[in-house]
Amino acid sequence: MKPVCLLGVCLLLGSTVLAADKKPAPKDSITVTVVGTLRTGIAAIGGETTGTTITAKRVTWELDFGKNAAFRKTAEKFNGKKVIVQGSLERRRGVEIRERWIVTVTGLQAAGDAGVGGNRKLGFHATVGRTDTRIRFVSEGGKTIIDITSQFGIDKATISRKSDKWPKAILVRLHLGGLESFKAGDEKFAVEWSVSSTGENAKRVSLRKGRDEVALDDKSPYHTTVRIVGGNGKIPLKDGYFEIRLPAKLFEGNPKEITLRWVDFYRN
Repeated sequence: MKPVCLLGVCLLLGSTVLAADKKPAPKDSITVTVVGTLRTGIAAIGGETTGTTITAKRVTWELDFGKNAAFRKTAEKFNGKKVIVQGSLERRRGVEIRERWIVTVTGLQAAGDAGVGGNRKLGFHATVGRTDTRIRFVSEGGKTIIDITSQFGIDKATISRKSDKWPKAILVRLHLGGLESFKAGDEKFAVEWSVSSTGENAKRVSLRKGRDEVALDDKSPYHTTVRIVGGNGKIPLKDGYFEIRLPAKLFEGNPKEITLRWVDFYRN
């Protein structure tokens, strides 16, 4: 798919990819990559602003970070500087401002910086089931981090590698209120992690082969632990995230892709 460039901003026209098992008609969407100057602390009449903008070639768009605290912190650091923003573009109508153009951010990095949110440079592509799920890829301390923000709390993502092989160390960070289930693998074989939302928040790791489930201990090559990082340190988790190191055993044979599935809390 070739980008269409207008006023210095490159647009990729495409469709949102939804869960394959339901196969609904794809929705129209516009994915953008913008190189421009970021501004925070913006005010507007009637409060009709996200508070953050990016300006390129005299075109200014608002930026929406949703509940992703990491993006907000990064934006504050880059205030007044040139950045690269990736996300989905939409038009919203207001009262005082009749037409607002807003980018729902999925990637944010300083221009020329390969470290933050540079999914193309890190060699990955993510396909998600819901439009309110956001994924960014970060290189940090020799580790590759898959940072996931899921507003609905239930979704799946297929991560495809564009490089020759997977990194040696991959961490998943899930910005969720709970973690009833997180699976990594495919339909036939996956490792599942869970943290109980009641009592002492007991943690469990198991191996799933089809409908069969086997509990894992720390002697298994598929066993890794779940960490609760930051925030209030308990469930429901606020302003923190769950961190899981994906076992290297999952990547034996160098698969082309891996699927991640998660549920924050089971619904009735």
